Amino acid sequence: MKILLTTLNAKYIHKNLALRWLYVASYCKENVDIKEYTIKDDIHRIAEELIGSDYDVVAFSVYIWNIEETRKIIKLIKQKCNKHIIVGGPEVSYESYYLINEGVNAISIGEGEVAFWQYIKNYEQNIQEEIVGIYTKEFPNTRFAYVDLDTNEQYESPYFLDIDKNEMGKRYFYFETSRGCPYNCEYCLSSVDGKVRLYSEAYIFSVLEKIAKSDIKIVKLLDRTFNVSPKRALKIARYMNEHCKNQIFQFEIVAETLSEELLDFFCNEADKKRFRFEIGVQSFHQPTLQAVGRIQNNERLKEVIERLQEAQVVMHVDLIAGLPYEGYELFQHSFNRLFDLHVDEIQLGILKLLKGTPLKRKHELYGFEYNTLPPYDIQKTLWLNHEELQLIHDAAHAVEKFYNSNTMRYTIDHILELGLYSDAFTLFVELGKRMNTLPHPYQPHQLFELMKQLSDGVDSEIVDGLLYFDYFKIFKQRPKLFLKTMITTEKRKEIINLFLKRDIIEEQKIYHYTYIDVVYYQNKCGYQLVLYNQKQQYPKRWFIDGEYIEVIE
Repeated sequence: MKILLTTLNAKYIHKNLALRWLYVASYCKENVDIKEYTIKDDIHRIAEELIGSDYDVVAFSVYIWNIEETRKIIKLIKQKCNKHIIVGGPEVSYESYYLINEGVNAISIGEGEVAFWQYIKNYEQNIQEEIVGIYTKEFPNTRFAYVDLDTNEQYESPYFLDIDKNEMGKRYFYFETSRGCPYNCEYCLSSVDGKVRLYSEAYIFSVLEKIAKSDIKIVKLLDRTFNVSPKRALKIARYMNEHCKNQIFQFEIVAETLSEELLDFFCNEADKKRFRFEIGVQSFHQPTLQAVGRIQNNERLKEVIERLQEAQVVMHVDLIAGLPYEGYELFQHSFNRLFDLHVDEIQLGILKLLKGTPLKRKHELYGFEYNTLPPYDIQKTLWLNHEELQLIHDAAHAVEKFYNSNTMRYTIDHILELGLYSDAFTLFVELGKRMNTLPHPYQPHQLFELMKQLSDGVDSEIVDGLLYFDYFKIFKQRPKLFLKTMITTEKRKEIINLFLKRDIIEEQKIYHYTYIDVVYYQNKCGYQLVLYNQKQQYPKRWFIDGEYIEVIE
């Protein structure tokens, strides 16, 4: 019997580790294949390919981002043939039993390394029996299956399969050193179990040793809390730092529980360029945190983030809008408080009522109205109305496009530092609202025009100087200008003569490959000279103060 393990990834660069664990746990590898698609692939083409294949069983790994496309593919398959269909994954492990009426033969609930293959063996031998972790029409078993990680360690490694050898350096490398979570945040599926299980240190180091010798570039740990065991985490992080010189490691931490030893390591010992943290703040409002079972020491959290930020450790930090007891003004306060910590990325997310979470079961208590289709986002609460949530959506979009992308970070930081705008959240809301009016696809200069419009009535020289600082750094060739130049022909000549006199740029280049305009740099207005090149590299830039005394590259 031939079996296909498949999924629709969000992007090509992603890789599904669950399928690989199933593959190495199989008793019949010679009859098992892995094939990954993306959600942008044509579902009719995928269905036709699977219909025309010689696979007897097709097993889909299902997530919040691919459930709807997967359902459509299954329907198309069942219209033309009777392949045996199995689904598994976080999105179908709870409240998805309706899929049995849509052509699915079995649902793998929880971890499938053992239960899935027990079901396959029974199906092959025509044995009918109940299996923990497998839901079928005959045996509607809803018990969640867990596996012994010691058993997993005995399988062939899922991390270095032959099918992945040629693309190791092109895709993310997903790695788990633990499963489960010790915390009980009610909006998160990881809270359902409330336990954490650890892979052995020997196993982890054996994988890291191979990573160090590979061309893998980015390793993303799937652990819900990397620092759940501080001493163990420090050992692993030290090994990464000392041996995996060519990789970047990204993992989730609970910042306020980061031990002093770990914090000192990341701030003073580790190579900062090779570690990136994901930190879930979610809210600073204590009644909100208590309502969702989240214990958080805000002062310690702030201290840790500030120390990591001072050490220039890269941080991606999350907030969630729509949680209980947090209205518009309180969320605005949480956002501004987080923004003032100057982390590298802020993800402003809208609460999703995921299947199986305690918070979903309490949706009536909190007056939650939510989308019944993925991603199940909140549309109204007792504390936030539709209009307010839309404004938060607008702000989230603007944060991503203007700030996280580094398109206009310098401008925004300085506009707020100089008091040219009331607060960060209000600024992003206004930018988001104006972005809704842009035609698609819009051009970069249109985003800068929006910021200029918002700054009407503010010192034009400062605002233009800030915008032009950000604008010229994102292009490798001279871009379309969105502002009327503020520099006179006479000043341009003076600056050119200054550069020629100091022998900074060759005469031919300065006349043919430069652009000169205003800039705001180091808290003062001045001019910038931008030198382009023929190598498609980002330009060199120099700051010239208003008195023509300072020239800073």
